[in-house]
Amino acid sequence: MMAERTRTFPTAARRRLVLISLGWALVAVTEAGAYTVLALAIADRRPPGAVLASAVVAVIVTVLVSRSGYLAGARLTGDLFRGVGAAFSRAKLAWFTEQHRALVGTVAGRAIPALMSLPAHQLQTFILSPLLPLLLLGGAGVVAGPAAMLLLAGLLGVAFLAQFAAQRALRAADSGRGAAEQDAAEASLEFVDHLELLRTAAGPERAVERLTARWEAQEAALARTNRASALATLVSGLAGVLPLAGVLILIVATGDGDPAGALALIVLTVRASAPLDTLALAGVTVNELRTTVERYRAVVTAPTLPEPRVSAPRSGHRIVVSDVSYGSVLEGVSAELPENSTVLVTGPTGSGKSTLLSLLMRFDDPDAGGIRIGGAGLTELRSEDLAAMIGYVPQDPVVFEGTLAENIRLGNPAATDEEVAAAARGAALGAVIDRSPLGIGQPVGHRGSTLSGGERQRVAIARAILKRAPILILDEASSALDARTEERVAATIRDLPCTTILVTHRDAERSWRPSVRIELGAAHSAPAPAEFR
Repeated sequence: MMAERTRTFPTAARRRLVLISLGWALVAVTEAGAYTVLALAIADRRPPGAVLASAVVAVIVTVLVSRSGYLAGARLTGDLFRGVGAAFSRAKLAWFTEQHRALVGTVAGRAIPALMSLPAHQLQTFILSPLLPLLLLGGAGVVAGPAAMLLLAGLLGVAFLAQFAAQRALRAADSGRGAAEQDAAEASLEFVDHLELLRTAAGPERAVERLTARWEAQEAALARTNRASALATLVSGLAGVLPLAGVLILIVATGDGDPAGALALIVLTVRASAPLDTLALAGVTVNELRTTVERYRAVVTAPTLPEPRVSAPRSGHRIVVSDVSYGSVLEGVSAELPENSTVLVTGPTGSGKSTLLSLLMRFDDPDAGGIRIGGAGLTELRSEDLAAMIGYVPQDPVVFEGTLAENIRLGNPAATDEEVAAAARGAALGAVIDRSPLGIGQPVGHRGSTLSGGERQRVAIARAILKRAPILILDEASSALDARTEERVAATIRDLPCTTILVTHRDAERSWRPSVRIELGAAHSAPAPAEFR
């Protein structure tokens, strides 16, 4: 089960898990050997030298494996985070829907840290707990004979069957908890992201109805798990007592006249029964581990867009859109965009304007047709080479906590302060710079909380200006700007040696003076794909 579910783990992570698994198997062997030597010493009244030596070996092996498990757990999380990073570098951007963003948050914030305990704890439970009793059966045969070994094997078998039935019922009762937790996480993200809208549209009480319903479903799932856990714990306790009770009954019934041999058998029975207690909540552990690994697998196997090892040669940045179709929103779109032209994409709501921009940036590939830049198809370009050619400003700009300069410099990390300031003033941020003695070094607060909506848009525009990419894509990038400010920004961008492709619901003639128009058709009855809406 473990090997099957961890196939998507990075190779280094799988290697660590295999080595620690072998280590816990070695712990079981050395501990079973130590207890067998102890039982023989008790039964045959041997001196304690061999007992002490075997115990020391078992303790050293256990400490070394346990310590290695903790260290492997820390390194495992690093391996898994690197696996997520590698997957993100290849995943197509259209995959990052709200649902998948919530999943990514769960994996990064909870799933991967939880897997840190896998080498030191879960593997100990799943390897040492069943293996040690099996090895001690051999010791019982050596110490007390085949009859005692068979009896102990039968008692342990009944106890394991009882545990299996209890854990199976527990896993079934716990099966919906992971989905309920993920639904609650998605609802929480949705609530936080759209708090203002929910509060104003639905009111304070109705705004939390959807979130509260998910929380109540999670609470119900936890209640089912708790009820099943109580029963599983009771069965586990009875199962743990059964082997010892059976052996004691046998000793009393047979009137064994060898107290030392009886004590030796009891010692082996007690130790063989002890791991049953660690399996008391194994069903919950298995479900949590399965859910955690499945979430990780869903993230690292996010769909990717194929790309070449080396980008195809290209000349300039002339764009040709050839008979592009995508879903139900674009059908047979063709256009030629000369270098350094200003292109206006128009059309009614739902006609696919944002979808076309997304395809130009290769967030996804069209269902039919193709797009070429400088004579090279987008599928013939490596993602980093394509990204270097495009500056993008969305309608809802992203501003990070930090300074104004740090946010703008994302467009060009090597830019000087003078270049950052020039880009900021070109985006009509002069008043923002001048209102603080820190200038471009002033903090902008969490998500740009010290800036207005229009100022945040201008920060994103300044970032794109500073990048100096040959293609600039603006998706309602000036929607929060007044007409005069928009004209100033448009004048700055018109002077840049780049092709500007924009979507705007305003009259673009005065500010942007487009030289090319792409008019998309009427809205289709079917909605655009969720990732592009």
